[in-house]
Amino acid sequence: MTEYQSGTLSKSFDELQHIPKLEFNSINYYLPPSKSHMIRILALAAINQGVCKIRLNGILGDDIESMIRSLQSIGVNITKQFDKRVTIVTIYGVGKDGFSSVNSSVDCGNSGTALRIVMGLISSMRDEITLFGDESLSKRYNQSMINSLMDADVFVEKTTDSNLPLKIKGPWFGDSDTNKLITLDCSKSSQPLSSWMISSALFPCNVDLKLLGPTVSNRHYILTKELCNRYGADILATDYGYRLNKWEVSLPDEITIPGDSSMASFAILLCKLHTCNLELSNWPENNDTLGNEILQYSAKYLGISWDDNAIKSLNKGEYASYDLTDCNDLITPLAVTISLAGGGEIIGISHTVYKESNRIESTLGLMDSFGLKGIFDGQKIIIEGGQKLTKPVLPVDCYHDHRIFMTAAILMTKYGGDLIGKGLHSVADFDFLNRLGI
Repeated sequence: MTEYQSGTLSKSFDELQHIPKLEFNSINYYLPPSKSHMIRILALAAINQGVCKIRLNGILGDDIESMIRSLQSIGVNITKQFDKRVTIVTIYGVGKDGFSSVNSSVDCGNSGTALRIVMGLISSMRDEITLFGDESLSKRYNQSMINSLMDADVFVEKTTDSNLPLKIKGPWFGDSDTNKLITLDCSKSSQPLSSWMISSALFPCNVDLKLLGPTVSNRHYILTKELCNRYGADILATDYGYRLNKWEVSLPDEITIPGDSSMASFAILLCKLHTCNLELSNWPENNDTLGNEILQYSAKYLGISWDDNAIKSLNKGEYASYDLTDCNDLITPLAVTISLAGGGEIIGISHTVYKESNRIESTLGLMDSFGLKGIFDGQKIIIEGGQKLTKPVLPVDCYHDHRIFMTAAILMTKYGGDLIGKGLHSVADFDFLNRLGI
């Protein structure tokens, strides 16, 4: 086991990345660690009373690194070691001592999950902290989280016309121990709800959360609730939301992070595009798939055989409907795969407009670059099956969105060409291009 060294990948999201023409007969497709699990566990470990080692298979993506740097900026001691394909991240939790303003500013990089969770954590601090991120993150919607913090008497101020930077100064409720009621809009993202659940370990009082509007990405906030309750919380469902009772985090000495099931969508696209045999590794247990098990259940409609870890493209498949309410990250690779298969419609996607890009528009724009067509009718994307790729005339715009980039990279292996967004894949899957042999 050696000291962990972050990757030295050259990246500039406005520069060109050349993708060569490639052929695939068979490939072992190893899923990277789940950043959804990792970022939540990192937050809990930061407020744990003691030391916790987090074990994961693979290299840390940029979003996980952003969460680690954010926690280090508020006084959490974190070390990393690497041996072969295993990374060990050791977190020395601050416990009841609380966070400290090592830096007056915290950089969340490109990670929306890190941003929303850190917004909650630093609301326990009396020092004013400035949160910022990259250009893409600075454009993303945060108003639901901001409104809820202001309702909790936390000082929040935008310093520019953009959504970031933000100045935040706590503590919540002026340290009052009287029970409180907070309303929270979860119709655009479940991340604010996850933030409140994790941060409840730092509350001075019990809080009733009243949820406004229909919730989205339900499996992600359910994951947060299950993790919190597993490690000491008593989060209770109510008729209108959740009761967050005061609690203390108590983690085991070591936790293992599962693979990222959403990344199997790229494996399926690669298999479909090249009609190759694919061995999928690091697929998580059922309770850790976060809604992405829809890929397994729907494989036959895509003309895909999924037998244990073996994935094959057998036939065209058939027209089907895919509901992504709980797994919106699948939208881009799935839309392209549907166009190559039997066609279909994608519903439950209204909240994808708040991702790194407006993923409805950017997905359709990417498809158009390769001669593929889809129609958005205001509620769903409708895609005709049996479509044929054409080679893009110009470099393909990836909209500063890593999942658009990853989908485009797989498509470009059919012809060879350039993408705009060098290094974007490293946000979630550092080894993505290496896996493809690029």
